[in-house]
Amino acid sequence: MLTSAMKRLTLPFSAPKSSAADIETAAVFAFAELNRNRGGGLFSRQPQETLRFIAKVGYPLWVIPRNGSALIFDGFELHSNTVAYGEAPSASTFLGNLQTYQAPRENYVAFLRDYSNHFQQPPRNLQFTFRGLINNRDFMDEFSFYRKETTEIEPNMALLMPTLEEQAISQTLSELDKLLAFYGEDESKLQECLKQVKKLTSQYVTEIDYEATAAKEEDDAKIRAQQEFINPQIAKLQKEYNRKMKETAASFDRELEDNQKLQNKTEKFIVSVESDLKEYIKSAKAAGKKGHEVYEKRWKEKIKQTEKELSGLRKELKKIENTANKLAKQKAAALSNLTFEHDAEVKLAREPIAQLEAARDEKVFAYKQESNRLIACEKPIVEGIDRSMQIRGGLIAGFAGLGISDPQFKAPLLLYIPFYTVCYESGLARRYLFISPSGLGYFDLSAKLKGALGGSKISGLLVPRYQSLAAVISKAQEYIQVNSVFEAQIWGLGEKNNLLHNSGFRGSAKAELTALRQLGWLSEDEVYELSRLLTF
Repeated sequence: MLTSAMKRLTLPFSAPKSSAADIETAAVFAFAELNRNRGGGLFSRQPQETLRFIAKVGYPLWVIPRNGSALIFDGFELHSNTVAYGEAPSASTFLGNLQTYQAPRENYVAFLRDYSNHFQQPPRNLQFTFRGLINNRDFMDEFSFYRKETTEIEPNMALLMPTLEEQAISQTLSELDKLLAFYGEDESKLQECLKQVKKLTSQYVTEIDYEATAAKEEDDAKIRAQQEFINPQIAKLQKEYNRKMKETAASFDRELEDNQKLQNKTEKFIVSVESDLKEYIKSAKAAGKKGHEVYEKRWKEKIKQTEKELSGLRKELKKIENTANKLAKQKAAALSNLTFEHDAEVKLAREPIAQLEAARDEKVFAYKQESNRLIACEKPIVEGIDRSMQIRGGLIAGFAGLGISDPQFKAPLLLYIPFYTVCYESGLARRYLFISPSGLGYFDLSAKLKGALGGSKISGLLVPRYQSLAAVISKAQEYIQVNSVFEAQIWGLGEKNNLLHNSGFRGSAKAELTALRQLGWLSEDEVYELSRLLTF
């Protein structure tokens, strides 16, 4: 429902102060008339059409200011825009239960475990539909230029009544505001969730560290008390151990020393016997050379005895060496046994201390594990909250940039895009032609060739000023074929505001035909025929 207070503006069909504006009426009439089917046809006969009316009509666009920008809505909802967004798990439930289970620590850890997957759930895919919203980037860019030409409604301009009412748009935007407010509040709660979880986890990790330190200090005190009692016992054991080690080592060392002396003496004796043996061999050889058989025989007997003696000495030396090795092994074994016995005694004496140390280390390890578990339980929740906040940011971004940035629009208004609607009749059939805001085309070589070859030059006469706006009007022309209510409104406006019955329009068009002839768009015959049609 429109109110009388609703501001309504329009835009020019032709660019202001352009050659097209000077001959707009003639160009539109010529374009309409020369696009009329005149009947005939070589292969399939087409019925002749009559030009029923030409009317200048305003197509309604709602311009709704919002947060420093302006949203453009199609008054007949031939356009719409759907924003897809993901709905992440709500923070309200999490935050409420967090307040309940934040203490004691055991409850908090159990809460983190239970809600580890709360924010990891995939978001629900939802959609928000703006009925009638035109969000085509090309349209918005072109509209940003075109809207600077806004002007008051022309007296002879017929206005289409939009089926999309401002109240419906306001309701949609109100729902959007509620949605954004809800998610804005939820985003604040997500930030609060993140803050609280990190704060509580940090507090409890610090608490665990304090408890671990206190437990360690308590056990260290018990250990020191035991050490004061046990360390003197260990010192006594160490003293006895050192004494035994010294005595045992000294005992074996004496035997080894005596054995070494015997070995040295035997080695010297062997060297002496070996030297004698060499002399005996030399003397035997000398006696043999001189032919003293008796002496030679005696020396050989001497050599045999000496060799036997030397063999015995060497066996004795080997026995002495074996004894030395045996004593060394016995010494090492004896000392090792003493060390083993000492270690066992010390270990037994330190058993109370070792038990206290083991208990202390076990407690510290348990606290460390608890701290690690707490951090591990926190991680998926923090990651999930971060992910949910990214989804929230994407949602808000998805609803940004839906309009043009223009703070000059202060209140909702209806902005009418002018177009000429042409109606042709053939019997009971009607055909409509919508001409969007246009400029005059260039009469170039291509147009000349079409004319020379008998083709229609008129198709290039009017060129849409803005392609995206032409697409809006073109969609309206398609809509008239499927919506009888829309067709009836167009028909009613056309009949009531038929420019063919307007003497001012006919006069202007007739006067401007010569200019089209001079530009090359019309022939003399076409100017004559069109002038005749305008004279009645």
